[in-house]
Amino acid sequence: IAEHADTIEKSMRKITGLSRQSPVNYNQIIRWVNNKEEHAAELQHIVWQYFMTQRIKPTTEKYDKKLSVLHQMLLAAMKCKQTTDPQHVDRLRSLLGEFETLYFGRKQ
Repeated sequence: IAEHADTIEKSMRKITGLSRQSPVNYNQIIRWVNNKEEHAAELQHIVWQYFMTQRIKPTTEKYDKKLSVLHQMLLAAMKCKQTTDPQHVDRLRSLLGEFETLYFGRKQ
């Protein structure tokens, strides 16, 4: 998930940088937009399919909190698809850290 967030952020930087160039290279922008959206979709798939469907059961400790954080991660990934605002990637990373603590316990 963290690698997907890194790639999304890199794609956002590339899109922003390419958009400022003159002449604008629309082919490269489209490639980076597609890359950003593919990684955000893959991240959503991991969160939804792996964690929400397979790993987090109603009997799991802190079930509600884990589910809430995962849902917020899905929303942050959606916002990453829609914009090039890096604050959404920062939010995603923050949520990932929160989920890691909930899922694995306190980091030593």
